[in-house]
Amino acid sequence: MLTFSRHPFYALLLATAISLSACDSNDPGRPGIDGDTLQVEGGRGTDVQIPLTLRAEAGIQALTVSVDGDTPQPVDVDAGATEQQLTYVFTIPASATLGTEFVLLFTLTDQAGAETQITARVVTGKLIETPETYTFTRNGASTVSFPGQTDRLNMLQEMKAYLTQGDRGELLSEQALLDMFENTGGNGGGHFSFTSDRQLKDKTFPPDLDARLFENLFARAAAASERGQAGITASNGTAGLLVRENSGNTILVDENGREFTQLIEKGLMGAVFYNQIYNVYLTDSRVGNGVENVELVEGENYTPMEHHWDEAFGYWNAPPDFTSPWPEARRGELRFWSHYSNVVDNVAGGLLGTNKILMDAYKEGRAAIVNNDPVTRDAQRNVLYAYHELVAAATAVHYINLTLGYLDEGKTGEAFHTLSEAWAFVNALKYSPRRKISLEQIETIKEEKFGAGGNFWNVTSAGLNEAKATLVEIYPELAPVQDDL
Repeated sequence: MLTFSRHPFYALLLATAISLSACDSNDPGRPGIDGDTLQVEGGRGTDVQIPLTLRAEAGIQALTVSVDGDTPQPVDVDAGATEQQLTYVFTIPASATLGTEFVLLFTLTDQAGAETQITARVVTGKLIETPETYTFTRNGASTVSFPGQTDRLNMLQEMKAYLTQGDRGELLSEQALLDMFENTGGNGGGHFSFTSDRQLKDKTFPPDLDARLFENLFARAAAASERGQAGITASNGTAGLLVRENSGNTILVDENGREFTQLIEKGLMGAVFYNQIYNVYLTDSRVGNGVENVELVEGENYTPMEHHWDEAFGYWNAPPDFTSPWPEARRGELRFWSHYSNVVDNVAGGLLGTNKILMDAYKEGRAAIVNNDPVTRDAQRNVLYAYHELVAAATAVHYINLTLGYLDEGKTGEAFHTLSEAWAFVNALKYSPRRKISLEQIETIKEEKFGAGGNFWNVTSAGLNEAKATLVEIYPELAPVQDDL
């Protein structure tokens, strides 16, 4: 860890010089040490240099350095010289956390046996500042990688495209949906346009797997599609097709009026993407203090902790320069949760600003990991938990507002489409272990306020307004934008 150099090629010297000298400056008979820069700062794993001037009328005999009171270690000197200038190089340990201070005690002994000492302090500073975009490099190469997340987003995108066949009155296969969920054969049973060794199922919220939530939806969607193929119009208690009045397109709904495409697509956004962000990648087991953040993963350019943070970011799927407001011309770059962050970001003049808040938290947290700054990292984790949840709640209110409008216009097909989305976004609130809303409140909204008995055919404007009021009360940030969402 400790090395010595006469060559002033190391950076990171503080501009501020604290001029200290050994206590013998008024005693020409004793040796002396002068240091013009005795408080230096550098990032973890970097070298900092401490210039020293040694003087000894009797001739220099030895110089030692003790770090934080440890056993003194010898430093090479020109024995017998009466004056010597040298630069001591200290390597800040790569495991040092931001702000850690090291106290270096130098002891100079002359050939008459007289000693003098001087103290230098090294403070662990930042390796990097927070970048403008989500771009992080090491040795000129990117350290950001999340191919598994991209694969799963692609899987859900193609699964949704398949489900819309049912909306058009075509037959759906339960086995095809299972194959895509489990990624059978590495290509979703032949239904994906790409190959991958990942799958959605093994990243799904375990209680949903235990309840076979999605498997049951696949089976019911396939059965309902037979009715849709037969041209049966859905009604209370009967699954089938409903016409969306604005577009003239149809949607496939269950006997309670809930649209399968929305329940499955938005359902997996919560059960897989939010679940993985909340319950895996932002947890202590992946980005806590005990996770490796010095050694790189074998064959990769990132530490495990860096990679885990990136994997959470990958499930959010935002462009590296995502911010508020986001230009309309680039809306096509957004998918799933980054898309819905943008949906609620700029209402009422940008009062929520979720794009920038989330993006800043991801960038600052990632920079903090590089800097080994757990305090900042954990503060940004808190922001991510809070604002990912807020996006789901705000989006639910957005779709409740749309549903209220469609009900008022008597557009049942449009209303059930948007209410299906509201249902899924309320359901997504349950995946955060830090959620502000209780499971009981979530169930009340889904099973009572969105229609008694969980039946959309029973929904009323009064119930929707009660659901909206509940969400606004729990998430007061929504109060000023509740009617604009």
